[in-house]
Amino acid sequence: MTFSPEIRRLAAMLDDPDNDVAVNVAAQLLASDEDIDALTGMLQESPDPLVRRRVHVLQNAIAMRYRRRKLFLMLNGEVQCDVFEALILLHLLWFDKDQYEEVAKDVQKFMELAAKSPLSSLEDAEIFMRKHSFLPENETTIRPESYCIGTVLFHHLGASSILLAILWELLGQKGYSLVRVLGRFGLRDSENRVLLGGGAWQLTEFSGNGAEEWSITGLLRYIGTTLLSCAVNSDSYRYVMSITRALTGDESEHVFDGFPYPFASNPEEFENEQNTDNKEDDGHEQNTGN
Repeated sequence: MTFSPEIRRLAAMLDDPDNDVAVNVAAQLLASDEDIDALTGMLQESPDPLVRRRVHVLQNAIAMRYRRRKLFLMLNGEVQCDVFEALILLHLLWFDKDQYEEVAKDVQKFMELAAKSPLSSLEDAEIFMRKHSFLPENETTIRPESYCIGTVLFHHLGASSILLAILWELLGQKGYSLVRVLGRFGLRDSENRVLLGGGAWQLTEFSGNGAEEWSITGLLRYIGTTLLSCAVNSDSYRYVMSITRALTGDESEHVFDGFPYPFASNPEEFENEQNTDNKEDDGHEQNTGN
């Protein structure tokens, strides 16, 4: 494949010993309209270990950008929304050191477990969750692990919103609607019964008054914005920008333009953080005890 002189010039600078130069080069390559996938595929065979390491960082950044774009399209109805796929992509926004394949494998194991249980009613759903000790936390307990499917499945503990999104998908969607009643998320069936989370599972008759209907994409966006709140609380440019890009679809350098201080004050600081993730304390990785 033929690349422009500018791209070739930037590629030749990936062996620069100055890390600041390398960060700037990586940012320019990622901003390019050319096929950087093909370029990194060629450079990953470089005999220079420094180039190979920086190419690996570039490939990770490209993969993250692809996942963010896919999630954005699903959350906005531009492509069909696969609930489990969306939840995996949301997980990887926070635990960005986790491998997609490993999280997907955990989800597949859970789906195989669920397939062994009868799941055709809200009673079945409540029994399944109680039998396997899945506890629904209140939405006021805002911890990022409670909104990431990998940790939720491992610890059998998660926000009611994510557990009900999982149940909605397992029940086959049709005939069930996602609702929020007095701050508690729930699943309502055609007989106007509701399975509520929020601290404990509760199956109850419902009069229909005061229920706020939620779409699955709206619920998934809610999970995404909750993770964004966690990122803001952690004061991390890197995670605030990554999650914001996924939710807005804006991959440009201006994604922080509408943000208040301190995020709009110095976005370059984030770019430096994003492109130096070879430090041991950069990136989240779920601790499953394995």
